[in-house]
Order: sequence, then structure tokens, then C-alpha cells
Amino acid sequence: MNMKKYFFILLILHSFIMVGYADNSPNVLFIGIDDLRVELGCYGSKQIHSPNIDKLSREAVQFNRAYVQQAVCSASRASILSGCRPDTTGVDYPYSLYFVNEFLKSHDSLTSFFTKNGYYTRNLGKIHHGGQAKDYATEKAWEPPFQNHYQLPENIELGMQYKSGRGPKTPAFELADFPDKHYKDGMTTSETLATLDRIKNLKPKDQPFFLAVGYLKPHLPFVCPKKYGDLYDPKQIKIPNNFVLPKDSDVFTIATYALKSYAGPNPTAEENVPLAYARNLIHAYYACISFIDHQVGILLNKIKELGYEENTIVVLWSDHGYHLGHQGMWGKTTNYENATRSPLMIKDPRIQETSGMQTEAWVEYVDIYPTLAELCGLSIPQYLEGTSMVPLLYNPTLKWKSAAFSQFPRGKNLEGYAIRTNRFRYIEWWNKNKDTDQLKSIRLKELYDHEIDPEETVNVAANPEYKNWVSELELKLKAGWKEALPEGFQNLSNNPKAPPAVSFKKSKKNR
Repeated sequence: MNMKKYFFILLILHSFIMVGYADNSPNVLFIGIDDLRVELGCYGSKQIHSPNIDKLSREAVQFNRAYVQQAVCSASRASILSGCRPDTTGVDYPYSLYFVNEFLKSHDSLTSFFTKNGYYTRNLGKIHHGGQAKDYATEKAWEPPFQNHYQLPENIELGMQYKSGRGPKTPAFELADFPDKHYKDGMTTSETLATLDRIKNLKPKDQPFFLAVGYLKPHLPFVCPKKYGDLYDPKQIKIPNNFVLPKDSDVFTIATYALKSYAGPNPTAEENVPLAYARNLIHAYYACISFIDHQVGILLNKIKELGYEENTIVVLWSDHGYHLGHQGMWGKTTNYENATRSPLMIKDPRIQETSGMQTEAWVEYVDIYPTLAELCGLSIPQYLEGTSMVPLLYNPTLKWKSAAFSQFPRGKNLEGYAIRTNRFRYIEWWNKNKDTDQLKSIRLKELYDHEIDPEETVNVAANPEYKNWVSELELKLKAGWKEALPEGFQNLSNNPKAPPAVSFKKSKKNR
């Protein structure tokens, strides 16, 4: 389908949606998962038991090249929920004073946007990260009450000396023989089911809902019911091949803090955990994926039971990927493929012809906001910095963006900016002026050739054979995301750059 014909059909469809808005607007079930890499059966993993998400994929369009804009919970969620990129939101970790006190007061979060457009809305579980952001919603946001991360008495006792219930003396994983309802994510599922029942009984019959449901796992500590661990044979779990820092890279490109928060081996950039321990960690991470997969299945079955299935858009996303020892790191917070690439799928039951299809188009998580606005027949705010993916839902093979963009700060004045194209991942690490946040010098360039090195093990930026590629990608990165948009698309946003981030956490320390 050519672009002109597509836009003509879309215009007719959009007009039809708007005419029928009062009676037939779609519901939205917005499912977020914390720290989930593309480790699912539907993404080609042979090790993972994820039957419910795999089933959703067969009914949705699956995006195989979806990238977050910054691979850490707060910055990624700020971008997803605002439709703007990190340099505009000003969020690093955690939420910043500017984002909460200024930005969100003049820019609706995704939940607030749907509330103001007549939807019945609620956030359940982990949607924002930091707790200071207040959404305008129909029902007060719900988060599970404080619950020990662990279920075994000895681990609970170890955790009692820490405010959060876990710390350097508690284990990084636990698979205990307890039911789902003993864990926070099981509680989130129960509260979501109760919310759906309440919506069915109380809201006006023609009022659509927007429910954002956020799951905590497979975030560390990797804890969940034992029955999900029993789905796997630890001896059969494969260990990553790239357990070391990329050749000709630098130690600052990764972080090694994740496992230091727990008892057990604490790796550095030059070493990694023993293989037996690594296998136990990966086993528990996989178990947590299966635990969350089961929760997703319960939600989708409830949607069907209540008669909502034919008119509910389902979006499943993760706030970023994860390193399971890859590049010598456990966690996220990098500009590498393992951290920036995440699973994303969108099911719109009104679009049957592409159900179960996958797209190789480059998309970014900042694109989710405008996509949902368009699907629901709502005007897309001009300040959004994403591009609606609706054309791809109708034709997953469309020629689309030429690149995806990510970034990550390291320390006070260093920030890496990354661009991902068909063949390459290119990163520039900028030394910035601490007062103006402007580039002073480039400390390191990284280039990874996915044609021969998909695991990103060798930085070839200094290799003379890649000189022309580096020059081309330098220009593409400098030109920015607006120049990488699909042909015929433009973005009219003109947002100011956020001031250097000052978090609520830091501001409290300075009082």
C-alpha cells in the first residue's frame, strides 16, 4: 500500500471513529512490565515459558525493533507517559523537580490525557517511578501495600534491618513455595480485577476505560512463587556469550551497582560472577517472567469474561531491557542493545487483517502516546515528540523511521547519545559543561556492526575500515530524531530543553 492511499483510508477511518466516539470508543489496557528484556517465546527465546504473552502476540502487531529513550525506570517512564524525550522531560533518576513541578503541570501524562477526554482511568501498580507525579484520574492510583520482598522467614529476618526490606545481606533471588497473592504483583492483579468489576457495574454504559497496570517483576530481587521456577531446569539454562566489556570500549559505558545491593558475588567491569551463580540468577529472572506472564493471562481472561475483548486495545510494554551478564553487566542503565531494546506489542481488535504480524520497523517508546491518541480518535497534542505507529498497525511492512535514538548519563558531566540503524549502533559520549549542559568534547565513540557482531562485543569506531560509516553516523546523530522520521512525516514540537536535572532525592539532602 502506498502512503497516499494509506492516508486517504486512514482519514475516512478516523472520521468514522470520531462520529461514533460517544458510543463506541475503545477501551485501553496499558500493561507495563519492569526490567523485561526481549526474552519471550514470541521474540524467539527457546528457553522461556510465556504462553499468555505469546498468545497476545498472535492477536497483536509485535514490534521487533522497539527502543526506549533512556534505559532506567524513571527516565523511560517519564518519556513513555509524557510523549517527550529525556532532554525535554529533564528526568534522569529519580523524577526531577522540573518534571513534576513544571513540566507535568502544562503537559498531560498519558493517564491525565485520557481522563480529560472522558475516559474512566486508573493507575495500578508501578506506572510512574518516584511517586511524586500526580495524574488526573477517575480513581486514586493504587500501589500494593508494603510487603516483604521475600517469603522465607530467614530472608525476611535479614531484610528487617533495611527500610526497603532488602539490602546487601539479603539474597538477589528467592523461589519460595507460596501463592501468587503473597507477592505484590499478585496483589496488583487482584486489585485490577476488582477495578474492572467496579467499572462494569458503576460507570456509564458508554464510557470507555483506560487502565494502566504496572508489574514490578522481573526487577531485582528476582523473587516469585517456586512453581514458576519449576518450569525450568537450571542445568539447561544457557549462559550469555559476551560476559565481558566490549573490546576497545571503556568501563564507564556500563555500571556494576545492581548486584552490590544484594548478598553474593559483586562483579566489577573486569570480572563477572561465577557461572553457577550466574545460572541461578538467570533461572530466577526467567521464573519471574513466567510469573508475570501468568498475571497477564489472568487480566486478558478477565477482559474476555466481562465482554470487553472486542473493544479493548491492549498495549504491552517494558520500561527497558536488561543485561544478564551481557557486556559484563547485570542490570540496565547503558546505551547497548540489551538495555535499550524492549518488547512492545499493540492489539487493536478492530484491525483484524494484521493480527499476529510482526514488524521490523524502527519505533521508539515515545511513539506510544500519539499512537493511542490516534487509535482512540483523539487529537494528538502538537508538543509530543513521538510519531503515531497507527500506519504500521495497518501495514507492518511500511518503510518507516531510519533510526532509533537513546541516551544515558554517567556521572555529573558525561552523557552518551546513541543511534541505532539497520546495520549499526553508534554512540558518542559527551563531556558537558556542568552549568550549561552543552558539549565540551567527545570522550569516546563506539560503533558496533550488527551485521557481523550482533552481541556488540567489539567497538570498531577506531577501525580505519569504518571511517566513512562513522562520519555518516556522526552527521545522522547530530541531525537528530526529526530527520529520521518516515518520509512524508514531520513533527512540529518545539519544546525547550530541560534544565540540568535536580531530583527530589537530591533536593531533600540539600535542605
